[in-house]
Amino acid sequence: MSQTTSEKQRTNVTLSAANLVAARQLGLNVSAISDAAVAEAVRKAKAEAWAKENAGAIAERRAWIEANGTPLGELQVLQIR
Repeated sequence: MSQTTSEKQRTNVTLSAANLVAARQLGLNVSAISDAAVAEAVRKAKAEAWAKENAGAIAERRAWIEANGTPLGELQVLQIR
């Protein structure tokens, strides 16, 4: 059975006592904050992996543009010279 984005799963995390006390005093939802932080870390790791995996193609594309100019560049409204 696949997990959807709305399903929650219990896990244990270790936080510094001071941060946990402060979060509770401020009424912060530690679970929601942790989930958002993990989601951001996953997004960033995926983006970095994609960039690394495609670095060769990106370099080739940049070299082509350097040599040939931007495709359809003459049709662009704002032209940088």
